[in-house]
Amino acid sequence: MGNLTKLNDERVDRFIKWAQAAARYVLWKEGQTQPTIIEVNHLGWRFMKEVIRGDDQHRYDSDYDAAAAEHYLYIRFLAGHTGDPACHTAPALYGVKKLLDQLLGRLQKGRAQSGHPVLPSNPYVVAWGQLGVVDGLTDFKQVTQGGPYRLGNAVGT
Repeated sequence: MGNLTKLNDERVDRFIKWAQAAARYVLWKEGQTQPTIIEVNHLGWRFMKEVIRGDDQHRYDSDYDAAAAEHYLYIRFLAGHTGDPACHTAPALYGVKKLLDQLLGRLQKGRAQSGHPVLPSNPYVVAWGQLGVVDGLTDFKQVTQGGPYRLGNAVGT
């Protein structure tokens, strides 16, 4: 159960860099010449979710590299926005939830956007999520100029 497909880390990184560059361009066109990294990651995650993972031709439905980039950008945004170190638990807990759903035959009951399938749990995607938390908390410290973490702040987000 689950999926042990090894990821192409360079490709995951290219997806992330593409999404961040696209976000910076859109924000620049909207007049934000110096958006925060948190704004960039939020919009980059939305691009990954809608443009790549939500592709109407379903080209990325089984693409774990694209899924890892989407997970990374989302949790990096969340950790950076909330400053919540408890975000460290989210990638692993979501992976366990997906594994349990798969074991119980209900993985696809929680379908992703626009009828795209939910991919089975993958430890390499979880690892990218963990990296996103680390980078997001670094972003939070940068944006708040070393402000204190906010334990539990991500719960309502």
